Amino acid sequence: MAIRADELKGQPLFADLSGKDREFIAGYVDELSFAPGSALITQGTNNDRFFVLTAGEADVNIDGRLRQTLTPGAFFGEISMQLAVPATATVVAKTDLRAYVMDRDQFGALSKSPDVLSHLQAAIGHRLAHDRLVATWHQ
Repeated sequence: MAIRADELKGQPLFADLSGKDREFIAGYVDELSFAPGSALITQGTNNDRFFVLTAGEADVNIDGRLRQTLTPGAFFGEISMQLAVPATATVVAKTDLRAYVMDRDQFGALSKSPDVLSHLQAAIGHRLAHDRLVATWHQ
């Protein structure tokens, strides 16, 4: 399903970008639906997709333990996708779920726009810092 730039504006990850930048990203994003219980990413296996939740909830499990439940606006999968390393967590749809999804090639194409790539890398850095804090609370 084709994504329109104005749809991306509703997602916190893309809201601060210009209309031109959202139009650019829209050309590289797919919208997919997942049923409850669907594994979007499996810990220890290769992952080649980046997800931005648009509807529903997903559980993040590390070593079989629930770490957090993601809600719309959350994004994940970028580390294992970008670095081609095994995923550090399993993410499973808790409810019917919709997500914007980019595979490695689609995400890589975003490098054609330094502004877009810089924005996404900054957001990823902030999310990783937050995840690190959450992880220390669970120890």
